[in-house]
Amino acid sequence: VSYNGGVPCLRFPLSLLGIALILPTPAAARQDQAICGTHSVTWREQLYRHQQSIRALGAARSRQALSISPGAQQDVGNIATMDNSNGVVSEANSFDLDNKTLTFQPSALNTASYRLSLSGAAYNSSDATQGAPVAGLGDDDARLTALPFSFPFFGNTYTSVYINSDGNLSFGESDTDSSARSAGRLVAGPPRIAPLFADLDPSRTNGGVRVLATPDRVVISWVGVPEYSDAGIGSPHTFQVRLVADGHIEFAWSTIQPIDSAVVGISPGHLLGSSQFVDLSAPPAGEYSAAVVESFQTSTSIDLVRVAQRFYETHEDAYDYLVVYNALGVAAAPGAVAFESTVRNERTGYGDVPVDIGTLYGSPRRLQSVINMGNVDQYSADIRGTVDGRTTTGDTPLSVIAHEMGHLFLAYVSVLDPNNPSALPMLNPNNNAHWGFNFNSEASLLEGNRIQDNGPNAIPRFLTIATVQGYAPLDQYLMGFRTPQEVPPTFLITNANHSNSALPRTGIAINGTRQDITVDQLIAVAGRRTPDSTVSQRHFRVAIILITGTGPVPDSVSQIEIYRANFESYYATAAGNRATMDTTLSQALTLSLFPAGGVIAGATSNPAVSVARPATNPITVTFSTDNGAAQPPASVTIPAGATKATFPLQGIRTGVSEITARIDGSYETASAKVQVLPAPDDLRAFAVSGDFQIATAGQPLPQSIVLRASDANLAGYAGRNLTVTASAGATVTPTSAVTDEFGQATFQFTPGPNTLNELYALVEGSSQPFLVVTALGPPAIFDNGVVNAASFQAGLVPNGLATIFGANLADGIKGSVALTDAVAGIQVTVNGTPAPLFYFSDRQLNFWVPQNLATGTADVIVTTPLGVSPVQHVAVLTAQPGIFYDTATRYGAILVAGTPKTTLQQPVGPGDFLEVYATGLGPVTTSGSLATTTVTPTVTIAGIPASVPFSGLAPSFFGLYQVNVQIPAGVPSGDAVLSLSMPGKTSNDVKIRIR
Repeated sequence: VSYNGGVPCLRFPLSLLGIALILPTPAAARQDQAICGTHSVTWREQLYRHQQSIRALGAARSRQALSISPGAQQDVGNIATMDNSNGVVSEANSFDLDNKTLTFQPSALNTASYRLSLSGAAYNSSDATQGAPVAGLGDDDARLTALPFSFPFFGNTYTSVYINSDGNLSFGESDTDSSARSAGRLVAGPPRIAPLFADLDPSRTNGGVRVLATPDRVVISWVGVPEYSDAGIGSPHTFQVRLVADGHIEFAWSTIQPIDSAVVGISPGHLLGSSQFVDLSAPPAGEYSAAVVESFQTSTSIDLVRVAQRFYETHEDAYDYLVVYNALGVAAAPGAVAFESTVRNERTGYGDVPVDIGTLYGSPRRLQSVINMGNVDQYSADIRGTVDGRTTTGDTPLSVIAHEMGHLFLAYVSVLDPNNPSALPMLNPNNNAHWGFNFNSEASLLEGNRIQDNGPNAIPRFLTIATVQGYAPLDQYLMGFRTPQEVPPTFLITNANHSNSALPRTGIAINGTRQDITVDQLIAVAGRRTPDSTVSQRHFRVAIILITGTGPVPDSVSQIEIYRANFESYYATAAGNRATMDTTLSQALTLSLFPAGGVIAGATSNPAVSVARPATNPITVTFSTDNGAAQPPASVTIPAGATKATFPLQGIRTGVSEITARIDGSYETASAKVQVLPAPDDLRAFAVSGDFQIATAGQPLPQSIVLRASDANLAGYAGRNLTVTASAGATVTPTSAVTDEFGQATFQFTPGPNTLNELYALVEGSSQPFLVVTALGPPAIFDNGVVNAASFQAGLVPNGLATIFGANLADGIKGSVALTDAVAGIQVTVNGTPAPLFYFSDRQLNFWVPQNLATGTADVIVTTPLGVSPVQHVAVLTAQPGIFYDTATRYGAILVAGTPKTTLQQPVGPGDFLEVYATGLGPVTTSGSLATTTVTPTVTIAGIPASVPFSGLAPSFFGLYQVNVQIPAGVPSGDAVLSLSMPGKTSNDVKIRIR
């Protein structure tokens, strides 16, 4: 609520809380289904499919009572080929739940975790017959239906539900898009219940979708609803979903014909929690607090994990990408030309999550991404020819490769939407992995469009004028190829009259409102791009693989060779000549510094260069550097019979050098960036592995703790001393170690009997904070650890925001969520009632205090998968004002009224208005859209009373209050202290800047 001339106006700056926020979009018409199949949980889905494939392969071996041969592999020039044996092609995962009933039972009323059970047929034809037809429900359509009770689902309650024609229900927003019905769309879209998420067409039936509502249950039935078909009528399917007032959900399938592609499961939506892919025909035990999904398809698929494993049987770990084609007619995924699956990611600042499953793929250290390009026949032999199914976008065989390679970094980050608490408006809402149609992505390879703004008075205001031209400047920043200063502003069209989930297309007129976007806004959401462009990887290598039948190598290998021969120059151009891609098959030459390392000016470190197999004869490796800030020797020799040699690297002067190592044409050219720091002050310890293991008192942790001496870009520094200590009762050995050629050192940690078991690590000579490594146990709340989330004063206020400080509070994970009763098995209860969380970590939980909590004393308990905390008895107060502030500077979360600027950015003077953000201000009275506090707080600035024209709840957020204040006369310039008081309680003091 901003105060302007005496009139309160609804507005709220989300950046103050950093709550990640998805815009509802207009319904899309049926469109080309041949799209990119990448989504935010592709890598999890690929692991699940690999597990299915391994189970099927094991069964086949048992039946045949013989081992399966390793299969044929050979390189044809720079294309690796392998046949389709030994698990490379996995069988279809046909729908196997017909005439079954699957139940999702909440673990307790209104909680956000579920147990699964499967039973026999329970489809109720009487309920279907008695149900009222959903009038006029067409293909790719939805209807909002009121529920006769408040239905609890993943910690939230709903009084209405969208019935989507494609075999699913959603809460909060409909889903009528016609893109692939994928697991990624299920987990990234709205909260969803999906008994058969498939391309269904109720328009071909007469009342085929029916609803029966009673006081304690709602039954939605799809009766003989066929799959969509361009010609004739597709196969009909009959099933129903039952929503019971106590929160449990039942799926019952009656007649499911063979179905090309479908997804079954439930999801809290918007990527919340850690999605699980399971075999629903044999539901595993345990509780699930995030999406539970199974994907079905009648076609065979390529097992990317097995392909990689077989590739590394005959090739070295010398590649960042594996790109896989097949000559078997096997699609990448239903409705998709291709997709990418991330294997390793240690970078931050572009919206993706960390992952490292490379060893499963057969890569000990380097592989970052595997790309399934699908059937080679869908691509033109002409590198400029458009791809079948992508004619509207203008994609070519080379642009599709570059698109999928871009998914290692893109597109996962967006500015926030102040009007929707779960929106990523720059992204396609179907999967949150592509730029949205209404975002001016400057014709990015990752979709979106180049959009021309014709001016505020023009009709139409906007026009799409280009698609898929390259990695745009914003893309290049997120990929680590540009500094923030090199990224020009762009814009997003809000309130657009065109679906944000459409494929790119030129010549589309759009009307709406322009929202300018800067890279600084994205940094505010996702954080600093780490590593930044000074040392980020710029030289990549790819191996291209063709999967064939068992006969001769097909002619398509020459077609793929044309792509390979032209892709290096294509990629360089797409990246603005800021990065390169090597497409040759070579032996590995590894710099331990790769992709980036560091050294101190005036000091010498000892990195290493290595080959994969022992050298028969001595191998001479020559070095060069671009600017000499870091100086290697001219050469070093790897002795016969050895694989590695260390070499001295001198820090000559502050800066960044690129070191290049070469042997001959049979080995790759290796390169690494080297940061030269003036002193070790800025070095810090970083946990490579071993953090968040489960503690057993007196027993060493199963895995060693591997730490790296690194800088702000996570580059490793060899030869630095790491010192470590343990919390009371725990032990660690050794207590110090010098980092190896990778900048790493290894320690063994033995937890003690106490609740808190931590290891503290520091780089010798550094002024940076020490690293904390945690061994997990049951949760514990510190004494007086339940506090006001703004002031950190002990106590609770109904309808306020609170913080819990303690140990082992989040089972080793952390993050921000929209208010939810539980996430990943983590829950706070106040007097037995779940308190919705909005931030969680092992040392801190933030939650909304239930508004009906009575004053007096409350029992607060934290539950995690590892146990239940002792009860903490906490005082419940009528009011306890607290002002949010920056703990480093003590400047308040206070904005100049009507602007997004703080008083540090725009100092204020007498007569100006401020917006003060606080919590714990107590009861409110609601009138229309405004909820004002029943007691107006007293505000002082520099000890002088200030006028308070408004005090109440900020709109669209629970527990957050906004107090509008006018600067009084007589306040001196400089820093001034602001505080606010309620009867008997005074807030924390915060600073503002007076001009």
